[in-house]
Amino acid sequence: MRGGPQRLLVRAAGRLWSRLTETTGVSTACVPILCYHSISDQPHAISPARFAAQMRWLRRHGYQTVGLDAVLDPPRRERGRRYVVITFDDGLADLPANALPGLVACGLRATIFFAPALAGATMWYSPRERGFVAAPQDGAKRLDFMSWEEAQCMAAAGMSFQSHSYSHARLSELAEPEIAGELSRSRHALEARFGKRVRFLSYPFGDFDGRVQRIAASLGYVAAVTTAPGFNGARADPYGLRRVAPNPDDDLSCFAFKLSPAVGWYYRWAASQRSDG
Repeated sequence: MRGGPQRLLVRAAGRLWSRLTETTGVSTACVPILCYHSISDQPHAISPARFAAQMRWLRRHGYQTVGLDAVLDPPRRERGRRYVVITFDDGLADLPANALPGLVACGLRATIFFAPALAGATMWYSPRERGFVAAPQDGAKRLDFMSWEEAQCMAAAGMSFQSHSYSHARLSELAEPEIAGELSRSRHALEARFGKRVRFLSYPFGDFDGRVQRIAASLGYVAAVTTAPGFNGARADPYGLRRVAPNPDDDLSCFAFKLSPAVGWYYRWAASQRSDG
């Protein structure tokens, strides 16, 4: 969210949504999908304390976590019941210690998009290479990924593991046989490890094109999430689902705003400002 008057309006709208969800049975027509990555005290990450506070907010305001199936086929609503999907991209090693306790304490569940080739690895994200590299470079950010054992512990606590490709590749830059290999190898590896069907995909780096969507559908994936911000209406493309990402500096008013109907209007307005500029 931008600063100044816009942020004041966002916080005011978030406070209003907090009050409404505390005192009425109001809910959104769509099921929001939250998108997280790292939960840590490192720069550009959501702190564990802030994440735990967000999970407590969800519990206090009557939110129930559901899987991505609910976005495609929204559940019958009970009065005062609200639904949200919590997702994590990458499966970073900070999740078991820093995210799982907050989820379990609040009775919440999450979907973790995991690239099997990176299990237990340490990689660096290089802006110059636009991807992960195995050795540090100037300006590169270190990323530690969960081991299979850590992932199994999270799965035992009720978390779902779904595909983030096999090696976290930029799928649109690959030839079609390579795309198919990334998606099929990931699915088979995750199903072998967790014994559950893998039906959902998160595009690494938010990068995809029509070929990637078509191949994902042909391989049996039923939906895929992007990094594009917003909610998903009844006519949303199941292979182009939007998500809402909390920012490291979001207070609870900003967090509440991102679960409110107003966030869809905000992102549409922001997109129109960019296109006009």
